[in-house]
Amino acid sequence: MSETANAWIIRGGGLAAWAAAALLARNLPSGHSVRVEDATPPALGEEPEVAIADPDGVLVQLSDGADLLAQGHGGFFLGSLLRNWRAGQDIAVVEQEPLPGIDGVALADVVLRAARQSPVAPDYAALLAPLQFQARVMAAGRYAHPSPDRQSPRSLLRPRLMLDARVLTTRLREIALRAGVREGSGDAREAEPFMTVDTRATGVFSGDGDWTARLGYDRCLSVRYAGGDHAPRLDMTELKEGLATRSPLPGGGFASLAYAADRTTAEKAKEALTVWLGDVDIVAVSDIALAPGLDTHPWIGRRLAFGPAAVRFGDALGLDSDALERQLTQLIASLPDSPEQIPACAETYNQAVVRDVTHRADRLHLTLLYGPQGQRSAPAGENLARRIAQFTSRNGGVALDGDPYDAQHWTLLMAGLGLTPRRHDIQADRLDIKSATASLGRMVMAFDQTLAALPLHSQVVERLRAGG
Repeated sequence: MSETANAWIIRGGGLAAWAAAALLARNLPSGHSVRVEDATPPALGEEPEVAIADPDGVLVQLSDGADLLAQGHGGFFLGSLLRNWRAGQDIAVVEQEPLPGIDGVALADVVLRAARQSPVAPDYAALLAPLQFQARVMAAGRYAHPSPDRQSPRSLLRPRLMLDARVLTTRLREIALRAGVREGSGDAREAEPFMTVDTRATGVFSGDGDWTARLGYDRCLSVRYAGGDHAPRLDMTELKEGLATRSPLPGGGFASLAYAADRTTAEKAKEALTVWLGDVDIVAVSDIALAPGLDTHPWIGRRLAFGPAAVRFGDALGLDSDALERQLTQLIASLPDSPEQIPACAETYNQAVVRDVTHRADRLHLTLLYGPQGQRSAPAGENLARRIAQFTSRNGGVALDGDPYDAQHWTLLMAGLGLTPRRHDIQADRLDIKSATASLGRMVMAFDQTLAALPLHSQVVERLRAGG
């Protein structure tokens, strides 16, 4: 790919930079070129060290994620676990295909009606739990590829990939360079670039893009560790010092503690995170200022803020790499051929990406708001307040444009956090409740039998790495 007047300049050297370079090299029209400047890799803690990717997503398509798994640089990932969240209970947060209803009535409403009619008033979340097949698979440490048979419980699974971001970055860099991407500073005499993509993390997001109060933290302690025997899922715990997350990888993993500098010290944060991780060897430690937030206009004119330059959560539950995946997907759909197309492409890109990121932030905000230390979080914003009100009033979901989570996901998450609707859909009243609950029982039995037959996650990964 030769240097031309239509040059795309990427500033930065981490995962976002090389993912963008590989994507542009593959998708730009002829006559465009790509160069990466300031390609010094970010320090530990400046961006996620674990990347969460969809099996058919852009990151995997660009890098051949299956090959990375076979080489031992990642594993399958079914969901995350909030430990000691509500009244000391663990809450599974997963995504699965929507459960089929009963005679056109959503299962959540059938369960709610059954709960209302029970003389002992059982816990709504406890009644829903046996129906969360993917969460049960994750908690049991088991795994299976989804089944194309819609009658199989395995069809409900939505597996994802948890990859070592350092290895993934190296792979994407190799792919980009082979495709003709240049690395290094350009000639000062060169013409103004067609587009500048800045992936360098900013210090602060201005205006309504600053979510520090909303999420309750402004610093992030990050560690890479070796050893440990942690399950293949993301774990999140609200410690007294802050929000702790753990992302296991083969032979170790990556963990972080997002905390507020006015409530704890770096020394106490490190001690708390070390105790939580248990018997592991700490390989590297970083403690940086963190401004969680979003650039609400990441693409302006000929400059595009991308990756950590556009949005940062502190990688709570993989949301930073989720946001990167969405940016890459939308960038493919918004590439301009000429300068005249840039304003329209930028507007389309901004709307799609900002909507997606704010929905993901709403989910994290909801989790923190109803967590053990929910008083730290700012009140729910307009969209999240609408979701909560609709759920608590009638067990319903609010469909908002660009939402990556379906209504069932919001329902199960809110129920798990302890929110209980005041009434169910009146359509549930027309059901024969004995017949409906029998149907629920048969569904749970099918889930039980399927779960018992599934292999352990470790066995699946071992077969993959052995070439089976």
